[in-house]
Amino acid sequence: MQNRLQVLDAVLDASPLAIVAVDSGGLVLVWNQSAERILGWSAEETIGQQVPVDSKLLLNAEGKTEIRLHRKDGAPIDAEVRTAFWRDGRGRVAIFSDISHDRVFERKLVHVEQELERVAAKEKQARTEARIERRFRELLEAAPDAIIEVDREGHIVLLNLVTEKLFGYSRQELLGQPVELLIPESVRAGHVRRREGYWDHPATRPMGSGLALEGRRKDGSQFPVEISLSPVHSEEGLRITAVIRDTSERKRSEDQMRAMREKYTHELELRNREVERADQLKSEFLASMSHELRTPLHTVIGFAELLGEEIEGPLNDKQKRFINHIHKDSMHLLELINDILDLSKIEAGGLRITRESIDIEAGVEEAISSIRPGAAAKCIALETAVSVATPILADPLRFKQILYNLLSNAVKFTPEGGKVRVEARLDGAGFVELSVIDTGIGIPPERHTDIFDKFYQLGPTTKGIREGTGLGLAITRALVEEHGGRIWVASEPGKGSRFRFTIATGGIE
Repeated sequence: MQNRLQVLDAVLDASPLAIVAVDSGGLVLVWNQSAERILGWSAEETIGQQVPVDSKLLLNAEGKTEIRLHRKDGAPIDAEVRTAFWRDGRGRVAIFSDISHDRVFERKLVHVEQELERVAAKEKQARTEARIERRFRELLEAAPDAIIEVDREGHIVLLNLVTEKLFGYSRQELLGQPVELLIPESVRAGHVRRREGYWDHPATRPMGSGLALEGRRKDGSQFPVEISLSPVHSEEGLRITAVIRDTSERKRSEDQMRAMREKYTHELELRNREVERADQLKSEFLASMSHELRTPLHTVIGFAELLGEEIEGPLNDKQKRFINHIHKDSMHLLELINDILDLSKIEAGGLRITRESIDIEAGVEEAISSIRPGAAAKCIALETAVSVATPILADPLRFKQILYNLLSNAVKFTPEGGKVRVEARLDGAGFVELSVIDTGIGIPPERHTDIFDKFYQLGPTTKGIREGTGLGLAITRALVEEHGGRIWVASEPGKGSRFRFTIATGGIE
């Protein structure tokens, strides 16, 4: 039995694991050498004694677990513990090992792994930055314009290949040099002042807005440029990037275009003066011819009227028909001559407008009375809706001419049994708006502007023939505009037409 105990003690002391056993009263029965080494208490200090206070954690652990203990000297240790009861249940045994060194190793391993990750991240960042830097350099060199970067003192710290080609300097010749090296000597002093002012309020903007900027090459030659400035914040502090574009070709093209424009403008002015002169001569000729034609025509009309009155004796039916034809065609010719004379006066600026205060209702009624016979011949009803008491300021003769032209056209292009109506209203802007409305054949929208051109004829009248000279609406528009008004039309085929024009109001003088 004694030998067995000795063998057991030897086994316990040889174990690398610390073994502590207590009885049911908590007194230490076993405290091997590994327990002494790990916890610091000797077997003599613990056998038969209560387990040291901190070490009681050993016996309270359940199964396999990790706990933190303190040695006799107070130093902390991490232990991996396994506990079990004696077979009779009257005591406990704890087997544990010091894993502090393992923890330290693990922490060192984690630290190493973290360091490796940091180094790898740093290397990756360095590669990324190198790639970005390389890409930046590629973009910088591929740019179509010269690009330079300038520090706070105005020294060039960065440039691209286009800068070398544009100014004729090598990269080594420009780096570290003042940027004023690239501008004409005559403006260098002023540029230094403006550069200092830019640093006070740096912003992305064109340089020298409104000024003709020039660059200077190594050989002293100068060329036009456009420059854009941008502040750039970097690790070295604030710097300025300048993008420089050579505008020589564009300026040459602009100069050529300007010279061509001036040449053709001069030629056009000469042609316009020639056209104006020819137009004036034409108008003078038409006015002269119209005057010369009207004199004998009045004689023809007068004698036709005398013959028609049968003062010199009775006429048979055939003679009366001939006299009517002569009178009718002479009146038509006189109307044509009068239109040409009016148009030539308007174009020559010789038309005189004598403005008077006119009662609108009376003026409208006078114009309607002139076309009433023609309207009655086609059974066309004439209506008015003129309730404007305010008089207008216009030339009485020309106002009647405007209304007569519009009313005669309305009758001409309105079928039998139709209706022609005249309306007037104040437009609230110091004008009276008059409308001549008919139930005629209408006008296509695409011709609403053309009908006011000279010699333009819309088409056959309701009689199936073309009537008039094509000057009536052109003269009407000119007369309205001479009075400071405007004229326009609203119409659709088959739905009639509404011609509107404005005339300024005026008080009784």
